[in-house]
Amino acid sequence: MQTRTQMRSQVKPGCPGLENTNEPLKCVFSTVTTFKVGTGTTAKKQQSKNLWFAKQCDEDSYAIRKINPQFVPVGDETYVDRETLLSEYTPEVEIHNQQVQPAMAALNKTLAKGDKHREDNKPLSAEMEYTRALDVDETNVRAIFGLGLVYLERNDREKGLAVFDQLVAMEAAFDEDHKHLFNEFGIALRKNQLYEESIRYYTRASELTEDDENLFYNLARVFYEKNDWEHCFLFVEKALKLDPDHTAAISLGQVMSIMADDPKKREKHGKPEVPTEIAEQVKTLLKKSNSSAMMEFPTEGLGGKRV
Repeated sequence: MQTRTQMRSQVKPGCPGLENTNEPLKCVFSTVTTFKVGTGTTAKKQQSKNLWFAKQCDEDSYAIRKINPQFVPVGDETYVDRETLLSEYTPEVEIHNQQVQPAMAALNKTLAKGDKHREDNKPLSAEMEYTRALDVDETNVRAIFGLGLVYLERNDREKGLAVFDQLVAMEAAFDEDHKHLFNEFGIALRKNQLYEESIRYYTRASELTEDDENLFYNLARVFYEKNDWEHCFLFVEKALKLDPDHTAAISLGQVMSIMADDPKKREKHGKPEVPTEIAEQVKTLLKKSNSSAMMEFPTEGLGGKRV
């Protein structure tokens, strides 16, 4: 094992945080594993070198990911403290500069092309770029989300559901880094009337994140589409408990109140009667919230008009 002094003596310019400790560290490190091949007098010891991408999270915590044969960090992060990193891992600055940094930059460029093609409504080109990215990193969350959105936007439910199953199994899909894509994918599920999948998706997110008023609102919105007034109210209430000014949740509560009072509105939008107890609870909740005026409500599924 190396001492800190030995490690520093190997440092070459190129990795943030190695030559300047005031910067957060980002660099490639290696570990060597020794194993025995064969038996008896023919047994030999061989060594295997593994590469890791280390990123500093705070003063004494470093996230490390394994680097694949394409020189891209992949898989879930694990965490080590500073002493472990300095004593058990060896910096590989040359590999970082000449192999890993260019590979990561090329992957990000491919993903950016995929995102641009999707935004420009060029689904086939977007699919091609996302597939290229997955050839380099088969667990890349951004590429998987991108492919899923392409499939759902062109109503390819079978492929969209295959991507959905992959995403709900990945903790990384629900990280803060992927919040925008996470929300976009959940909305796409709902717009494709994949309500049960949408509920499973948001429920999975709730298991991995702290209380999130937007997550609760999204669940309420799905239950509105399913005509489930009880659960719709439950999650509107949860959202407003966290954020009394959440305008979308207030608006959905107001829609529920209108539906409870107006049979013609229910008939127009194909909604069942709101149970009396739920209607009273909604009105009580709205009196407590900041709902002095009718808010605009996202109206897909409502005939495209304000209720």
